[in-house]
Amino acid sequence: MIKSNTFINILFLIIAYFVYLTYQPFLIDIAIAVLLSIALFNIEKFFYNKTDNKYISSSIITLLLALLLFTPLFYFISGATDLVHKITPDSIQMVINKAKTLVGYFPDIVASKIKEFLASDSIQTIYNNIAHLLGTLTAKSAVFLKDMILIIIFFFFSNLYGQDILSFIKKVSPLDEDKANILFKDTQEMMGLVFYSTLITAIFEGLLFGVFVQFYGFDGVFFTVMYAFASLIPVVGGAIMWLPMSLYLYATGDTSGAIQVALYSIIVISLIADTFIKPLIIKYIKLELKNSIELNPLLIFFSIVAGLSTFGFWGVILGPAITSLFISILKFYSKV
Repeated sequence: MIKSNTFINILFLIIAYFVYLTYQPFLIDIAIAVLLSIALFNIEKFFYNKTDNKYISSSIITLLLALLLFTPLFYFISGATDLVHKITPDSIQMVINKAKTLVGYFPDIVASKIKEFLASDSIQTIYNNIAHLLGTLTAKSAVFLKDMILIIIFFFFSNLYGQDILSFIKKVSPLDEDKANILFKDTQEMMGLVFYSTLITAIFEGLLFGVFVQFYGFDGVFFTVMYAFASLIPVVGGAIMWLPMSLYLYATGDTSGAIQVALYSIIVISLIADTFIKPLIIKYIKLELKNSIELNPLLIFFSIVAGLSTFGFWGVILGPAITSLFISILKFYSKV
């Protein structure tokens, strides 16, 4: 009997290794899909209670996620591609000439580097870099689109068979059913709170920026989407949007507009919205979800930074999710 168990264990490890090799290219996509299905568990449960059909509820929640991911992405890619195509050496030269007038406000050691970068012979290099960026954007978009399609597919099956998989995990787990339910509930609440708060905050800050810059002749919808994505990057995300825009307005002679966009972005969005309104959003989501989890905004900040540096764009989801799971396990140990 002992030899039989040993053989089965060895065989299982060997097969598990080859399963890992087979599915290794898709592990990140599978992980993201599973984590999203956990975060959106309550919404899927709502549709299931309404339809009493797992296929229909899984299809509805998958369709909603697909719309949430694909609609802004396609708009962003098409808008960004069109914007890059409109950039010419003359427009770059105009911005550089205006930027040179600001060099004097920087320390000498910084100013010398900026002057070197803004030298006239580098204009064509900058233009070539933009063209290269367009090619890279197209290639990255194709990979990103492939990942999103796989995530949507895995997400559907994760919702469809999630309960069966969870029941199997509970069965083979050394934990009793009550403790396993506590662990899942804490994990689901933590991840749901992180997901909803991050998503709603990004949309809110994107709207604040998009509506404001529309008064200066920019495409409000496009820059709402762009700022929403950029705001997911801690600290510098907002500056990636408003700094080039302010510089462009200054280069085209609209100095007051440049100052207004910069001050509005710093004071209204970065300071008021991100510092004071974001905690209120988290509090509201907790009340709506009847969530008892205490979440430190600083924790979300560091988890997103760590996730982005480790996993790239999808680290926005994976970083907070992994951190949430870790905290849930720690809280679980404190309860048992």
